[in-house]
Amino acid sequence: MNLQFKSSQHRSWQSSEVHRKELGININVYVSGWISTNQGILKGKDFSEFILNKCQNIVYENLKEDLSYLLVNNDGNFAIVVCFDSKVWAITDLVRTIPLFWSIKDKSIVISDDITYLVSDAKLATDYDSIIEMLASGYVTDVNTVYKEVKSIRPAEILICDDSDQIPNIELFRYFTYKSDNIREISHEENIKLLDKTTKSAFEVILNSLNGSKIIIPLSGGLDSRLIALTLKRLKYENVLCISYGTEGNKDSIRSRETAEKLGFPWEMIPYTKQQHVSKARDDKFWRFSEYASNGTSLPHIDDWIALNQFRNKFRDLSDAVFMPGHTGDFISGGHLKYLNYAFDDHHESSNEPRLSIIDKHYSLWGSILKDELLATILNNRISDVLEKLNLSGNLNKAQAYEFWEWQERQSKYIVNSVRSYEFHGYQWRIPLWSTQFVRFWSETPLMLKYDQSLYKDYLISFDDYGIYSDIKLTTNKTSKTNINNNHFKKFAKQTLNKTPLASNLLKKRSIRKKFEYQYDNHPLGMPLQYDRQSYVKNYYSKRHHVSLWAKEFIEKQYDFSIEKMIG
Repeated sequence: MNLQFKSSQHRSWQSSEVHRKELGININVYVSGWISTNQGILKGKDFSEFILNKCQNIVYENLKEDLSYLLVNNDGNFAIVVCFDSKVWAITDLVRTIPLFWSIKDKSIVISDDITYLVSDAKLATDYDSIIEMLASGYVTDVNTVYKEVKSIRPAEILICDDSDQIPNIELFRYFTYKSDNIREISHEENIKLLDKTTKSAFEVILNSLNGSKIIIPLSGGLDSRLIALTLKRLKYENVLCISYGTEGNKDSIRSRETAEKLGFPWEMIPYTKQQHVSKARDDKFWRFSEYASNGTSLPHIDDWIALNQFRNKFRDLSDAVFMPGHTGDFISGGHLKYLNYAFDDHHESSNEPRLSIIDKHYSLWGSILKDELLATILNNRISDVLEKLNLSGNLNKAQAYEFWEWQERQSKYIVNSVRSYEFHGYQWRIPLWSTQFVRFWSETPLMLKYDQSLYKDYLISFDDYGIYSDIKLTTNKTSKTNINNNHFKKFAKQTLNKTPLASNLLKKRSIRKKFEYQYDNHPLGMPLQYDRQSYVKNYYSKRHHVSLWAKEFIEKQYDFSIEKMIG
């Protein structure tokens, strides 16, 4: 098959090829990233040759299953493209850390890790529904992008394109899906010990991939980045620099400094000011980055834009450093189950769940969009397109579906995609809390131990020899179906009250402006400072926060799309 493969300038790719004379075929392999195998850590040419040999030595009919077994049982961050004459395969890792996009043009398949290569030589029409979805949530779901003729490969997916019949036939095969199944039945104490073993093993694999490079930890006040710092300390990896960024004296930076001091790691503060937000946030370099990071799929992550520019200028000798953010321990350990209405209530089975919970949590950048019947229908249809493929029912499966949706959509498209900022500035990255071992552990953990991150928090406390988790308490005795359902009832009652006309008007008059004033004055990174205070507080009452305004600004500039009437 005629394959056009174009790679981004911000990411390294390696290729290998062979001609199988006895079969009359050529095999071409392109890889980016790294993978851990029984042969060790493979990168570059070693990685491409490894995949090439696998493709040569495996009978084609078994290739899907054998490659799936390899990919789901080994750690790594990678993208793979393989061309067998009439067939093209394109593969993403467990959480789509390196994105791939594809389009069919003139009986050829074009594949790239940078969507601009697929749209630069043609005037492709934008997809209205995808634009609305990005405006409401910050990203585009399923295989969709903002361009009608360009599709995205989802996490843990193999795209197989076959034109042996002269007509390209597309098959999408998932070698892994994130959902809680094959549940372990061991004691709480045994789960804690197993989690510790899994965590250390996952980190050891990643450290072996670094060749001793300096690790930069964006250390916040959250649990996850603290776990990364703590685990590196326990594994005696000392080539570490912790950084924090944001407004002077913000609570996250204070806790970050305290954590670094307790662990004995050096710490660097990168301050944010209003002048920096206004003067440096929108230059040409910023918009080049935004286009690259968005890839027609999500809003660019700009929280660390100022920090990385300052870091690169100050630490020019650390060009080979590796950033290690805490994505996304809070989700994978169950921290988002609290957003699912009546997750464990047998009396509240509803065909509208988890769709309603997804709408409430993830499509709320602009409240006015959900009040528009046509626009709300677009969003509901997008959610249903994903969930209906799961064919799940019941409370356990309701929670599985909710986590599946967030894994496939928000985590892979939006949260993990934030590593694009490191790539753009020339840095490597690793995300140990999305390692294969870590993912498999949590996918086999009972949901009751994940709710409110019960097991996760108890684990953090159990191995906290440095006192960095003194702000959290054991949760074992607090997590029960009764407590969970009571919390959901309170949440439901508040939502119902807010929707009554009189209460809604009163609450708006009293609270909306105060909410925006608080956001403007207290955001730890000062992100609302990009905007004039008076306009931020008084304009666009249907916005959620500063990200809503960023969505409006980016979409209007990037896609020449007017949205004023939708959000007014």
